[in-house]
Amino acid sequence: MENDSIDVMRRKIAIMQKKLERCEHSRRLIEQAKDHYDLVYRFSIEKLAEQKELLDIKNKELDLVRLELLAKNKELQEVSITDGLTRIYNRRKISEIFNEEYLKAQRYGIIFSVILIDVDWFKLINDTYGHQTGDQVLFELAQLMKDDLRISEHIGRWGGEEFFIVLPNTSSKDGYTLAERIRLKIACFNFQDTKQITCSFGITQYKGNDSIEQIIKRADMALYKAKEHRNCTCIF
Repeated sequence: MENDSIDVMRRKIAIMQKKLERCEHSRRLIEQAKDHYDLVYRFSIEKLAEQKELLDIKNKELDLVRLELLAKNKELQEVSITDGLTRIYNRRKISEIFNEEYLKAQRYGIIFSVILIDVDWFKLINDTYGHQTGDQVLFELAQLMKDDLRISEHIGRWGGEEFFIVLPNTSSKDGYTLAERIRLKIACFNFQDTKQITCSFGITQYKGNDSIEQIIKRADMALYKAKEHRNCTCIF
C-alpha cells in the first residue's frame, strides 16, 4: 500500500513537472512574441517618424509652390491691369473703374468727375528727341500725376499721350483745382531729356441723366477747348 501511494505521488509530481515545463515553454513563447512585437512596434514608430519627416518636407515644398503661384498670379493680375510703358492703369482697368463709379452715381445719386489729359506738342517731342525719349516723358509724366492723387483717385493711360483720371465724390470745381495743381507742377518740372513740357486738361462732372458716352464726349470737348490754348484747363 505504501508503495502504491509513493507511485501515485510520483505520477502526480511527474504530471506537475510536465505542466511546469509547458508553462515555462508558453512563457518563453510569450516573451519571444513580446520581443518580436516590441521590435515591430519600434520599427513602425521609426518608419512613421521617417514618413512624417518626409511629409513635412513635402508640405514645405507645397507651401513654397503655393506662395510662388500666388506671387505669379499677383504678377499676372498686375500685368493685366497695368500699362507696360507708364506703369499706371491701362485703358481697360481705368475704364472698369470709370464704369464702377458711373453705376454707383446712378444708384446712390453721388457725383464724380473725370479729367482727360493730353501732352502738348507730343509729336514734336518724338520728332525732335526720338520715340525713346517720348516714352520716357510719358513714364515720368504718369508717375508725376499719380503721385499727386489721393488713394481714392485713379489714373490710367487712355491711349497714346492721353491720360484719364477718375475722381469719386468730386465736383468739377474741385476737379479743376486738382487739374490746375497738376498742370502747374508739370510745367515747372524738369524732365530728363526734354526739360519742360506742358499738358492740357479737360474736366467734366457726372449729371443725373448722363450716359457713359456723354461724359466722355464732354471731357473730350473740354480737352479740345483747352488744346486751342495749350497748357490750359477747361471745364465742360
